[in-house]
Amino acid sequence: MKLKIDGKDYSFIFGVKFLRNLDKNRGVEGEQNGMKMNFGMGLTVLMPALMTKDASALADTLYAAAKDNVTQDQIDNYIDNCKDLNSLFSRVINEIKASNAAKPVVKNLKA
Repeated sequence: MKLKIDGKDYSFIFGVKFLRNLDKNRGVEGEQNGMKMNFGMGLTVLMPALMTKDASALADTLYAAAKDNVTQDQIDNYIDNCKDLNSLFSRVINEIKASNAAKPVVKNLKA
């Protein structure tokens, strides 16, 4: 998926690296045998927020999927100024649903 942000085209890929980035930033944290751990599940936590059109979840999603050097501030500003936010949510959700890496998680969530 490509978006034009600040006049430049940026690529967003919803593959394994995207899932790893989500797990780091939105994963479920806990403790096991006295050690703090991240149990992953970032996409599982994120999808309901995307489905309810949470703009911060959308920003986190795009940042995790960014292939190029786009900053969180650039993404936030893009969303703040987006003329058709509903369409952007739909595009991102559809890209995630079509992703080979994310498809099994989304299917289990019935999103």
